[in-house]
Amino acid sequence: MEILDTWLVDVAGNVAATDAGLRRLQGIASLRVPLFVSTEEAMEWGSHLNAAQHASLVDIQRTFSNAALENGDLQRTVDLATRSQLMREAAEAFTPGLPCAKEDWKT
Repeated sequence: MEILDTWLVDVAGNVAATDAGLRRLQGIASLRVPLFVSTEEAMEWGSHLNAAQHASLVDIQRTFSNAALENGDLQRTVDLATRSQLMREAAEAFTPGLPCAKEDWKT
C-alpha cells in the first residue's frame, strides 16, 4: 500500500490517504446512484451491482448516514437518513459472484 504525498478529499468529505483510498474515491465518483422511490426499487437496482460497485455504494451510504447524524436541519436530516436507508436496502440486495445483468447500471 503506497501512502500518498497529499491527502485527497472529495465533495462528500471522503478522504484518500493511500493509492487504494484514491481508487475507492474514484469508484464512489463513478457510481451513479438513482433517487430511489421505494425499497423495492432500491433492492432491484442493488441486485445488479458488481463487487466494486457494491463497495462504492456502501461507502456512499456511510457518508449519507454520517451526514444525517451531523446535520442540524431536521428536514435535511430526515432526507439524508431516508436516502441512507434506501441505499442500505440496495446494498443488502447485492449477491456476490453474480454478473451485472444490466450494462447501463455499471456506472
